[in-house]
Amino acid sequence: MNARAAVLSLLALAAIGLGALAINRLATSQRLGTPGVRVTALPLLGEKGLARSNSVALPANLPGYEFKATPITDLELDYLPKDTVFGRANYRAPDGFMAQVNVVLMGTDRTSIHRPEYCLTGQGWNIVRKQMTAINVPGWGREFPVQRFDGRIRTMVGKKTASYSGIYVFWFVADGQRTASHWERQWWMIRDLVTKGVLQRWAYISCFVPCPQGLEEEAFQRVSKLIGEIAPSIETPPSVSVH
Repeated sequence: MNARAAVLSLLALAAIGLGALAINRLATSQRLGTPGVRVTALPLLGEKGLARSNSVALPANLPGYEFKATPITDLELDYLPKDTVFGRANYRAPDGFMAQVNVVLMGTDRTSIHRPEYCLTGQGWNIVRKQMTAINVPGWGREFPVQRFDGRIRTMVGKKTASYSGIYVFWFVADGQRTASHWERQWWMIRDLVTKGVLQRWAYISCFVPCPQGLEEEAFQRVSKLIGEIAPSIETPPSVSVH
């Protein structure tokens, strides 16, 4: 066995050991962390009526936008763990600009949150661009990282096929932590479980904006401004580690 193979073997054994330790902590001394988003007593709306007794708070009175709570699908309610908490709404401006804001907050089961790619590709979108960027939140006096996916889809309009674009912006937040990386979130979750015995309740916050092809940058600028206005209402106050 050469040196490289030996190092890789040691790393693999270390990963296995770390996973075993995490599972042991999970089974014996786990403490559930505090959410990094605001949970409200407002009931969750499902396709067949009221689905859960609480939800993630989304601002309903945003100047310049019409707010409409959007039901969580039966498929999501059936597929995701029962202690998952949701928040979802559409924000529509008078000129037709529309953004869907979605929040998924995990409970004791980490499978509440999946890879962001699944959100778009599962609905038929093709991801044509991925980019790490940052958004300014005026009230916070600083930027925070988000990830941007540009998507494209072909659909029938009457008897013709048309192509449309979509801008998908997302990030993750827990108590005192924020990241735009799915993999970093997973690493932090394992780290906190192993070192502190705390299973952090991560929330996955996303915004989706459909737009005509060629107007992707304009759509991103508008959704960035929207995020800057709603983020302080969604997230809890503590200062966070930004990565």
